[in-house]
Amino acid sequence: MLLCFLPHAGGSAKSYSSFRRFLPKTLNVLPMELSGRFTRSDEPVLTEISACAGNLLDKHQNALKQEPYALFGHSMGTLLSTELVRQAKERNLPLPVHVFLSGRCAPDKTVSLFGNQVSDEEIIRFFSGNGLTSNSPVQDEALMQMLNRILCTDVRMAERYAVTPEDVKFPCDMTVLYGTEDSLLTKESMHGWERFAGKSCEILPFSGGHFYYAEHKPEICEIIASRLSSYTDVL
Repeated sequence: MLLCFLPHAGGSAKSYSSFRRFLPKTLNVLPMELSGRFTRSDEPVLTEISACAGNLLDKHQNALKQEPYALFGHSMGTLLSTELVRQAKERNLPLPVHVFLSGRCAPDKTVSLFGNQVSDEEIIRFFSGNGLTSNSPVQDEALMQMLNRILCTDVRMAERYAVTPEDVKFPCDMTVLYGTEDSLLTKESMHGWERFAGKSCEILPFSGGHFYYAEHKPEICEIIASRLSSYTDVL
């Protein structure tokens, strides 16, 4: 069974690699890297959630056809998960058996932190100052500029994306996770995901901020394994 990880804004899908040590060996972890980022930096940079999700389906559809899969997306990754499911249904591709949505409110709720005229510097300063980036400072100036450019591109495209429950319903059980001290969230806002639920939707709080999962990896991986254990006939 596949467990597909989708990146947060400014992040790489491979940043979830440390999850592997806490996950069952029966799960085949598939990091879904976006075109133009990190390990796919030689490919075109896509600047819309819909284009990124469509490209991921193009790239990974054979794998998704071969075995059942689940999705885990954090922050912007929840939007990518939503759009990937919407487009997979349109294409008559296999749909996930479970989705894990972390660190962001539902995509029919407008999250607009910045106006159209905001500069890259303002975005970088806001995210760095509020602990909203997982990127550690690096000495290589060119690398730091690349990381910041990816962050700004991702933030802008995430703010442009919006869908309603009429546009997409998750055809599987949902697990929504978040940090109770996340400055971008409130407890009430996370219940908005229930509007997108075609089946069950559980909401699980954790102590910590936006990247709460860094402190809770064993516990979160145990939850993932537990929720997917009901599909043991396909594991």
